[in-house]
Amino acid sequence: MAARPVVLAVEDDARNAALLRAVLAPTTHDLHVTESLAAARDWLARHAADTVLLDRHLGDGDGLSLVPEIRASAANRRAHVVLVSASVMDADRDAALAAGCDAFLPKPIRIHELLAEIRPA
Repeated sequence: MAARPVVLAVEDDARNAALLRAVLAPTTHDLHVTESLAAARDWLARHAADTVLLDRHLGDGDGLSLVPEIRASAANRRAHVVLVSASVMDADRDAALAAGCDAFLPKPIRIHELLAEIRPA
């Protein structure tokens, strides 16, 4: 039996985290939510993710600062990294892609766009 695809969501807003849980609950994905960069670093040091949903503005820093660490990790370098942000200027999207993200999703999140970015194992 194949493992369930693992999604790590780094999201410090409880409402957005609840939305992600509700959207992914009926899928075959294994969702883990962390509320800070520090917690995400700890999780990623012990686990591998197929997809990382990374909020740009977190209480303990800029979500983009985690991307180089993900790409340097043997276990996570091939993860599909999606930056999620309320900042929706072209420069924000460009910064995400330049930092090594695979995709950019603006908030509020459109469910069909979110599901299209979630990768299988």
